[in-house]
Amino acid sequence: MGENVCGDVAVDMPDQVPADVDGNRVIRKAYWGIVPFLFLTTTLTYIDRSNVSFASLQFIPDLGLSAEQYGLGAGIFYIGYAVFQIPSNLVITRVGAPLWLGILIFGWGVVSACTSAMRTATHYYAVRFLLGVFESGVFPGSWWHLQLYFTSLEVGFAYAAVSSSTALSNVIGAPLAAGILYMDGVGGLRGWQWLFILEGCITAIYGIILKDQYTLFLPGLSASADKLHFVLAPKPSSAYFLKPAERTWLAARQDRLQAAFNSKHSRQGNWWAAIPDWKIWYLSVCYAIVQFGITAVVYFNPFIVEALFFGGNFSGKAIKIQFADQHDRAWHTAKIALFSTVLWVPVGLGMIAVSWSAKHYRERNWHSSIPALIAGVCFLVVPPTIKASPAAGYVLIIIAATGVWAPHGPMWSWPKTFLHGQGAAVGIAIFNGVGAIGGFCGPYVVGALVDRGGYVKCMQVLGCLFLVLGIAIALYRPKDLESEHVVEEGSKEEVDCDAASPRSIELTNSNESQVKTV
Repeated sequence: MGENVCGDVAVDMPDQVPADVDGNRVIRKAYWGIVPFLFLTTTLTYIDRSNVSFASLQFIPDLGLSAEQYGLGAGIFYIGYAVFQIPSNLVITRVGAPLWLGILIFGWGVVSACTSAMRTATHYYAVRFLLGVFESGVFPGSWWHLQLYFTSLEVGFAYAAVSSSTALSNVIGAPLAAGILYMDGVGGLRGWQWLFILEGCITAIYGIILKDQYTLFLPGLSASADKLHFVLAPKPSSAYFLKPAERTWLAARQDRLQAAFNSKHSRQGNWWAAIPDWKIWYLSVCYAIVQFGITAVVYFNPFIVEALFFGGNFSGKAIKIQFADQHDRAWHTAKIALFSTVLWVPVGLGMIAVSWSAKHYRERNWHSSIPALIAGVCFLVVPPTIKASPAAGYVLIIIAATGVWAPHGPMWSWPKTFLHGQGAAVGIAIFNGVGAIGGFCGPYVVGALVDRGGYVKCMQVLGCLFLVLGIAIALYRPKDLESEHVVEEGSKEEVDCDAASPRSIELTNSNESQVKTV
C-alpha cells in the first residue's frame, strides 16, 4: 500500500489502479463531454452581449445617441453583472450548473429579444442592465462546474477553451450580424431589431434544452444510482460520457483532493473564506484591467474598422457618413461587420495556445504578464503607425487584442489553487465581479474619449494600463496551496499534486467515507 502525502495529510493508496481505468483518457473524455456544451453556452452569451457593437452601427443614429451614451449603455451591462455575481454563484452550488444556467440563458434570451423594442437612451440602459443580471452567473458558473471535474491546472486549460468563445463567438457573430443587418426594412423592422430578435430567440430555446436536463437510462443502471445527464452532467457520478468505473474513479480523485485540501486548509472551503484573502482581491484588480481592455475592443472594434477603412476618422470626432439609400446604408454596416471578423481568429487561437503552454509548462505568471506587456507596447505604437499605414496600425491592434485575451486561462486557474467549495464560488464571484467594474469602465471611458478627440488617447490609455498589468502579474508570486508534494512509494521524486498521474489516486470503494465536493 502506497502513501500519498499532501502537505500534512497522508492518504493510504493502493499499489495499483484497476487496469480498465486509464486516468489520462478519463480526463480527455471529461474535456470532450463538458467543454463543448459550456463553449456553446458562453458563445451564445457573448453573441448576445456583443451584438450591440454591430447593431449600434444602425441604432445609434436611430436613437440619437452619442459615443459616450453608447459606451455608457454598453458598460451598464456590467453593473447588473457585478451586483448579482455572488448570489448567482451561491445558487449554482445548491442546484447545479444545468438547471441554473438553463434558467439564466432563457432569461437573457428573452431580454435580448426585447432589446429590439427600445426607443430611447433610457430603454437602452435598462435592457443592458437586465441583460447583465441574467448573464452574471454564466462564466463563474462555468468555472464552478469545471472545477468539480478538474484540478487547478486542468481547469486553466479547460476554462481557456470555454472562454475562447469571447473571441471566437465574434467569428460566428460578425458574419451572422452582417447577414441579419442586411435584412434592414424587412417586415417594417430595422436590421438591428431583427438582430436582437433572432439571436435572442435562439438563445432562449437553448436555455430550455439545458434546463430540462435530459437523462439517459442505461441497461443495468439501478434505481438508486445517479441518473446520467445527456446535455450537461452536474457532477462526475452522473456523467453519461464515462463508464461506471471511470465515473467512480473521477469522483474519488476529486473527493480525495478536496479532503486533503480541507484537512490542511479547512477555512478556505467556507463561503466567507475568500472575502479577507488578499490574493483574490489582487487578482481581481488585475482582471479588471483585462476586462477594461476586452470590453473596449469588443464594443468599439467595428467603429475602429469604420474609422480606418470605411470613411471614418481615427484621430478626431466621428464623421457623419451620407448614404444614397437604405440599401446602401445596410450594405455599409454589413461590410464593417464582416471585416471585423479579421481580428477574432488570431485572438481566439492565441488565447488557446497560451493556455495550453501554461498548462504544459506548469507556469502562470509569465504566460499572463508577457502577453499583457506586448499588448501595452502595441497599443502605444498604434497611433504613429496608423499615420503611415492604416493596415499596419490595425495589425498592431490585432496583436494587442491577442495580448489582452491571452491571460484569461492562466488567471482563471489561480483561484482554485487557494479556494475550494463554497469559498471558491464566492471567490470567483469576487474575481469576476471586480472584473466587471473594468468591463463597465472600458466602453464608457473609450466612448467619452472618442467624443473628445478620436481614438488616439484611447490607445494611449490602454497601452499604459496593460504595461502596469504586465508588471503587476509578474510580481504576483504567492504559494499555490493546491501545489503540494506527493511522494510515491519507493520513490524520492517530488511531484506537484496537479501533476500527479491520475493513476496515483485511489479508486476507492463506493462505501468508503469521503468528504464530498460542495
